[in-house]
Amino acid sequence: MDINFNIGGAAGQGIDTIGDLLTQVFVQAGFYTFTIKDFESRIRGGYNFTQIRVSD
Repeated sequence: MDINFNIGGAAGQGIDTIGDLLTQVFVQAGFYTFTIKDFESRIRGGYNFTQIRVSD
């Protein structure tokens, strides 16, 4: 099984936090995860995204 998640939004909306929580949930459930985080801006309102790949 391979599942890919793409989570994106404006900086300051919790994209990084949601990505970390999803990754922890899958790791604790016994899956392997690979995460890529892209921060285009440290200023609120810039676009950020997180990609998570989950595999068994």
